[in-house]
Amino acid sequence: MTTEFDRWAMNDLALVEDRQETGGERFEDGGAPQIADADESVPSADEERVWLAQMQEPDRVMKAARAVHLTGAIDSLRLVEAASALFRAEPKLGARYHFEDIGLVRRFHAEPAEGAVEILRADAIDEACGLICERQNRAFDAEREPALAVLVILLPDAVVVGALLHRIAFETASVDTVLANIARIMDGRAPTWPEARAGLDLAAPLERPAPIAGIRTPCPAPLIRSGEGELDPRPRAQVFQTTLDESALGAARDPVAVFSVTAAAFARLVLDLGGREAIDLRLPAGLQSEDAADPKTVGVVIEQGHSQAEIADKVSAVLSGRAGETRRDDGAIRPLVAVAHRPSASDCFTVKGITARRLSLPHPDDPGELRLSIGFDADRPGAIDIELATDPLVSRFAGGFLIERLVDRLIGQEATGLSLEWAGAPPSAEEAPKIAASPLAERPTFLSSTSIESLILAEFREALGAASMGPDDDFFDFGGHSLIATRIIGRLQGEHGIELRFNDLFSHPTAAGLARQATVMVVAEPETASQPRPSTMAAPLSLAQASLWKAYAAFGFGEIFNLPFALDFLQPVDERVFERAFLDILERHTGLRTLFRSEGEEVRQHVVPMAELSHYRWFWTSEDSAGIDRHDEAGHHFDLSRELPLRLRFLRDPGTGRQTLSFLFHHIVLDEWSVNLMMDELTIAYRARAEGRAPHFATTPRPFHEFAEAQAAAGIDERDVRYWTDRLNDAPQGPPLARLNTAEDQTGDSSPAGGWVEIKPSQTVCEGLYAVSKENSASLFNTVYAAIAAALAKLGDLDDLVIGTSASGRTDHSFFDTVGYFTTVVAHRLHFDADLTIGALIEQAKLTVNESMPHTHIPIDIVEEALGMAPGRDHLFGVFIQIHAKNKLNGALRAADGGEIEFRQVDPERHESLLGLQFEVMEETIGGRRSIRVLMSYRADQYGPDLVEAVSRTTGEMFERFAGPDASGVRLQDS
Repeated sequence: MTTEFDRWAMNDLALVEDRQETGGERFEDGGAPQIADADESVPSADEERVWLAQMQEPDRVMKAARAVHLTGAIDSLRLVEAASALFRAEPKLGARYHFEDIGLVRRFHAEPAEGAVEILRADAIDEACGLICERQNRAFDAEREPALAVLVILLPDAVVVGALLHRIAFETASVDTVLANIARIMDGRAPTWPEARAGLDLAAPLERPAPIAGIRTPCPAPLIRSGEGELDPRPRAQVFQTTLDESALGAARDPVAVFSVTAAAFARLVLDLGGREAIDLRLPAGLQSEDAADPKTVGVVIEQGHSQAEIADKVSAVLSGRAGETRRDDGAIRPLVAVAHRPSASDCFTVKGITARRLSLPHPDDPGELRLSIGFDADRPGAIDIELATDPLVSRFAGGFLIERLVDRLIGQEATGLSLEWAGAPPSAEEAPKIAASPLAERPTFLSSTSIESLILAEFREALGAASMGPDDDFFDFGGHSLIATRIIGRLQGEHGIELRFNDLFSHPTAAGLARQATVMVVAEPETASQPRPSTMAAPLSLAQASLWKAYAAFGFGEIFNLPFALDFLQPVDERVFERAFLDILERHTGLRTLFRSEGEEVRQHVVPMAELSHYRWFWTSEDSAGIDRHDEAGHHFDLSRELPLRLRFLRDPGTGRQTLSFLFHHIVLDEWSVNLMMDELTIAYRARAEGRAPHFATTPRPFHEFAEAQAAAGIDERDVRYWTDRLNDAPQGPPLARLNTAEDQTGDSSPAGGWVEIKPSQTVCEGLYAVSKENSASLFNTVYAAIAAALAKLGDLDDLVIGTSASGRTDHSFFDTVGYFTTVVAHRLHFDADLTIGALIEQAKLTVNESMPHTHIPIDIVEEALGMAPGRDHLFGVFIQIHAKNKLNGALRAADGGEIEFRQVDPERHESLLGLQFEVMEETIGGRRSIRVLMSYRADQYGPDLVEAVSRTTGEMFERFAGPDASGVRLQDS
């Protein structure tokens, strides 16, 4: 589908070609591009060597990449024109190479260099860099691709220019020369070319250096999806940057001294934190411009006994040519740390009226796990640019910690002239983290409490979408709740070996406070990604799915587990683009394209291959849906053995023309965590498809059926079951308020039919509930849960109450990015007495829920069976409370023209309640103000009109009491 942007881009390129055909470029200094002999077809010896090396290793990345970020008076058309003119100035940059039958490699030229200049669009700088890295990682076809590719990436208020140059053209130009010449042509000057170079070093990388302790991530980095939708097995490196004022370095002023001091501080830091006797430090042989074509480096061995001053002297000697390579003949493989000179943007891109800033693009073949670059910008005297690139297998937060600690060492904890994303104070002796016993304990970890704080803060920021969050900011003030806490705790343990309990997070809800509670486990080396686990694309049900299936069967396989979402679009949405975007989601998440079939005594799930997806109807446009009612669609009866467990149907209001999407799923493939994952990815996919390209996702989720297979193989741990039976044995069962029904309320109807009412506290009450939550280091859910329980206890004069709730069920962090049904239903027991205060009840609810988290993958039916209860008849609880927070069914898609297509969730009609009494707490932020509303649904056979009114009224009154001044100390009996 051709978008408006595509048409604009094609028109621009056509205009560029028209100008080129008429000799459009003119140079103020009287120069002109030099055209090489068009018949020249014999490649040089270096070209042949590079061509052969690429053929022998087709997956090897042999393209150097540079990028600059441009702001100011940018003429995008002139920029594209200048890039195109470069290929006429030096045809070798657009050359292709063909292997002839006679056994010779021949160079030939395509005029113009097709595909060499590409116009793209991105919303942010990091996305633009991702597009360039994606092109860099693509396999190179010497017969069809030019040696040089230029990407012009349009941002909302700037332009990024990326240049990708294959090694086959390195003797002709460097990638910096390419950018410099584009700038010269834009500025009306003639391009200049360096002298030809030969004898390029094409040696394969040396044996991989030893890892630096503590910085490896415990699982393989995610695969990257290329522009064609294929999976690229090369994981992405991470880059961290900061700028420092040279005045912070004291006497160090000249570039060599500044470089030496900085490199020495970093080498000493790695030695101190890495737990190694020595490292190999790779240095530039002088402060020449970084040039991938002909790197000149010198290796120096740095040992534990060397002081920082001694290391600085060694670095200075190398830079000045007074010292050469040093080695140790001990046969040991040591960690390799590379330090390079980082040229500024002004070194390679200068145009009148345009400000250029160089962007970081790590190369897959960068040596070592850590690569530090130090640069000096002529346009900013006194500024030192520091950049750290980390190996893809390095923990994604290690680089931020290391660059922060480097700056701390350089400036002695003074922050003058510093711009950092990371923040933190040095740890005191009392703050030292606990180091857990481990078989790998002889390999020390670098984690101090300061680095733990940085890692926790980074996870807080990512999970809460709060980039401004600081180390002393409260997790709950930024919308934190139990599901988010599950994600954070799982990632900290799985990726960084930082072990925390749920109650730690709730009792110490800041990154600074939580760091002091951490237990640090030394992380094992990751398994290689080259040995994927075999899968049959069919699996038994997971424990959670099996539990849900039992209830599904008990209700006659009806519509009780339909999830009838509806989205109202405030601006027109392209329905076919939406369909293509959701196909991307179906491709990523096998659970959404799964059939469920009974096979003897067992129900198994079978993934539908993408090649067969066209055999199943799951999408209808508004034209297809004329005369269809959304509420009828919501009641669709799924046959899960024959049809996909989802239906997307667009409907159009005949009066207003507004589009509504009936977004129907069967609960067995989707939980609340998954809804938010799916909506995040859908916005990415829609935007990409609207622009006529394949979407790029940062992760590759594991298939849900692999989770089910692993859970079935592991079996049920009886210790988890015993945890629940110990706490729920002899608990009261059944509807807690049944005896309060009047005779008129007893209908005798045992169906789940019922209704629902809304309880909406005032804004003052909402703010009071948030305040008492913060006072008790609890989540809003803990407080609302306790208030609802108190209301029921008061109405029923109860001293013991069992309440059901949902838990994420995601105990394996490697499935955090998987869409599927992981959620389990669990039961908790609260006790009431005459002296119980509001604060004590909140604390009891918090501790009860949080302490159960490691055991919540055991569904309620297994616990009920272990307690001797009759399946399908006896139930541990008659009240259910759950919270819906940070719901992403309200948001916006991005249109092809860059505008937004806003959508809002339409509340579903509620007619049935599987549970006797269910409270759904909706946490919302409107106009920057947080508020809650509660939807209370009920079964009419258990709750008559008078009792429903009494429960609703008492719950509202209890919210007011919990929100009152000094509520924590008030006894429930007095409230």
